[in-house]
Amino acid sequence: MTPSRAARIYRAGACTLLGATAAAAVSPYWPAAVGTAYGAAVLAWCGRRETALARRARVDAQRAELAARPAPCCLLWQMSDSRDHGADCTLGPELITEITRGWTALASACCLASWETHGTDHDDSTCTRTDQTA
Repeated sequence: MTPSRAARIYRAGACTLLGATAAAAVSPYWPAAVGTAYGAAVLAWCGRRETALARRARVDAQRAELAARPAPCCLLWQMSDSRDHGADCTLGPELITEITRGWTALASACCLASWETHGTDHDDSTCTRTDQTA
């Protein structure tokens, strides 16, 4: 039985005992309400404890998964959440710098034709910055 399921069962038992406590409190057997209230409190505490254990188990599993992941070695590893990454990766910091520089140049170009020809050609029909010329 999983800790979260056990916690739900304990809480359901606590709610049932609280109902029994309310019924016993208005009956001639009112001293039994003390015992059922105590039982409900114990079951509620057990449910809270099982919830804490379930959360701790989830956190430990996540920490173990994160610790087992390799250190990021390239931009592709970081962008694809390590899905499109090979074990024979040779992308070093120099290539990452070059890729970043290329994306910056592409973002600052006025149109794709201007970027492809390093500013020697300019396409007026698709350019987003009409005030610039090649």
